[in-house]
Order: sequence, then structure tokens, then C-alpha cells
Amino acid sequence: MPDASVRGQLVAKIDELVAKATRDLDEIRAVTEQLEPERARSCRNAITMASVMIDEIRLRAHAHPLDEPEPS
Repeated sequence: MPDASVRGQLVAKIDELVAKATRDLDEIRAVTEQLEPERARSCRNAITMASVMIDEIRLRAHAHPLDEPEPS
């Protein structure tokens, strides 16, 4: 288990990567909306699923470890 300062650096890096992935998905969304309606809808569904997974990564990275007491 990393110490608090290392954990903070790791979480900060995760935040940076999540922000980049979110920007990339926004760009992908804008481009795919220019495709045929059915193909755009299919891409939109996949992009939504990817967005949810990215949010889950961010939430889990920030979550307090289960084996430690909650901070006061």
C-alpha cells in the first residue's frame, strides 16, 4: 500500500488521465455525430458506456480504502 503522499500523486495522475480521456471522448462524440444517424447512435451508446467506465475509475481511485478507518 503506498504512503499518503505517493497515493496522492497516483490519484492526481489518474485525474489527469481521466480528464484527457474525457476530452478525447468529447472529440470522438463530435466527430461521430457527423456519421449516418444509425451509426452515430451506435457510437453514442459506446461512448456513453466508456464515459461511465471512466467515471467509475475516477470514483474508485478517490474512494477511501476499505481496510482503513474513515478519516475524521
